[in-house]
Amino acid sequence: MKYSRFYIIASIPLLVFMLIAVVYKLHWLLVLSELITYIILLRGFSRRLNFSNLNILSFLGLNMVATLFKFFQSVDAIHSVVMFFQMVSYIFLVREALKYTQRESGNKFMFLFFFLMLSVNSYFVFDHFQELENQIVSLVEVAFYSMYYIVLFVLALVCLIYYLNSYSRKSVFFVTLVMTILIADIMRDMALYYLPDTSVLLLQNFLRFIGIIMAFQFFATHEKKLKLINLV
Repeated sequence: MKYSRFYIIASIPLLVFMLIAVVYKLHWLLVLSELITYIILLRGFSRRLNFSNLNILSFLGLNMVATLFKFFQSVDAIHSVVMFFQMVSYIFLVREALKYTQRESGNKFMFLFFFLMLSVNSYFVFDHFQELENQIVSLVEVAFYSMYYIVLFVLALVCLIYYLNSYSRKSVFFVTLVMTILIADIMRDMALYYLPDTSVLLLQNFLRFIGIIMAFQFFATHEKKLKLINLV
């Protein structure tokens, strides 16, 4: 077993604590469990991560800072501060993915698939944002959410481009990471503005936990092309 996999397994009890914290509304336990997850995985992946890489340091560091700010969620505007740090971290995630994205000629089927995927995702995100606008009264908040979802849209766009011209294990981790980010963020907004249901929060935090693991796997994995048969 790889050294890092042992630490991934060791972090699973923290997922249990996170879900228990959601059910019993123990916010401090939820935030503490998420923060400890980062610490455990940092220790486990320390041998595989290049800490001289600005994108790695910025993405992980900003997300840990955002997690720390969650302890003060009762303070006004702290939710926007958390989202700001997360939004900036996504920019560094995009920068890292672009390093492995090269322009290559593709066939018409791949272009059609790319266009359909982009259109469907754009429609769902735009529909979600329209619902969100009905719940937000401040123009400043609307502008902030608009900027936030533009960054998410760019992240999804880069994700599709990277995956379609890469077919590597690293790109698979990246796609999984981006999907967990997108769905978890939408779930967060659902719970905050128009569907405060425990099941939504459970799914959101489960995806957030998976996303943390996928982030470490993505940054620690070297770019290496896969044979198509390995992707089936």
